[in-house]
Amino acid sequence: MVESFNLSLHNLCLVLGLEFDAFRVSQRGGWESFEIYVSVLMAQEVIDRCAIDRWTPQNQGGYQRFPVASQLKEGRGSAVSYLMREMGCFPTSILVNIRGEANFREETSLGWCSIGRLDVGEERFWLIDGQHRIEALKRAIERNSDFERYPVILSILRQPARFDELMLFYIVNRRQKSVPTDLAYRHLQRMLWEKGTSWLEDLEGPRGVRLGLASEAVDGLNSEPRSPFYKRIRMVGQESDEGTIVSDKSFIASVAEILREKAFLGLPVRELADILIDFWSGVKAIYPEAFTEHERYTLLSTPGLPALNMLFPSIYARCVDEGVNEASMKKQIEGLLAHTRGHSRPDFRRPLTIDFWSKEKAPSVAIMRDKKNVEALSGCLLEKIKLALG
Repeated sequence: MVESFNLSLHNLCLVLGLEFDAFRVSQRGGWESFEIYVSVLMAQEVIDRCAIDRWTPQNQGGYQRFPVASQLKEGRGSAVSYLMREMGCFPTSILVNIRGEANFREETSLGWCSIGRLDVGEERFWLIDGQHRIEALKRAIERNSDFERYPVILSILRQPARFDELMLFYIVNRRQKSVPTDLAYRHLQRMLWEKGTSWLEDLEGPRGVRLGLASEAVDGLNSEPRSPFYKRIRMVGQESDEGTIVSDKSFIASVAEILREKAFLGLPVRELADILIDFWSGVKAIYPEAFTEHERYTLLSTPGLPALNMLFPSIYARCVDEGVNEASMKKQIEGLLAHTRGHSRPDFRRPLTIDFWSKEKAPSVAIMRDKKNVEALSGCLLEKIKLALG
């Protein structure tokens, strides 16, 4: 009954709106001016207002990561332990955004900032930075209700577009190297949608553009029914047992390397995806076991996946004269099944059957995951095809 009463009170607060003391600060950077409201609210008030916009395959306009369980356990080093047993101080502010209306009533002007009352009505606080601190506070409240009144420092923005939240999340987190790589790739993809190539290159350089475009291409492989990866690429937020055989993180990174070639960077993304489907369909025709029992082989993991994507531009170039399609690419890849006694590496002189990629039987070059070995593996595969087919 007490719990129900408390929940009713919290819901009532949302209905009645919320007004509190705040500083208003205007910060102008290179692109635009941001108006920020800085205040302190009780933990329960913040929790009641906070909303999360997570990136999932069904919510690709989102940006937040999933919480990391290890940071929320009660053991040493966790945020919960820190809050309840250690220093217990969260001195940096939690960053949130209001997408709708907020009314600031100035009471005192200090020139560089204003002091007054901020009325946020029924608006939600969209959580940009501070997810684990909020989750830690929730767990602390479960164990000790006194934490409901824990003072939380808030920095509040009022930006109507979700994309503005994504940009701030990316800047605050990614440049501190704390955003998972696969989610960062999706941020770059969204920036590409919203702002275009030139804008993204100005922000993150050519590699950022390549990763954004590669994300689009990989989504094409995952959504096209004729693709050998149709609905089988594991995206952010998906579990590994959902019928997937490869992660989008590794696929995107290796396709981004393909886009270093100017011929492919200039292609429409849809066309690049179609050519990659032809290439990988040829690979599947030669090595079907790698797609039906992928756990047993290294072909769809590292070093196989990046090495084969690294091989792709050369296969494409060798097919141009007779036409680039699945049949011509399969013909090239079949060179891997030939005897090539003149190969510079003994491991590549015999036919490279599926056993070459077996985790139980593979030579070290088909197992080792470092970048130097991936490059060596790709070069050896190309050498074998040239020896087999001329």
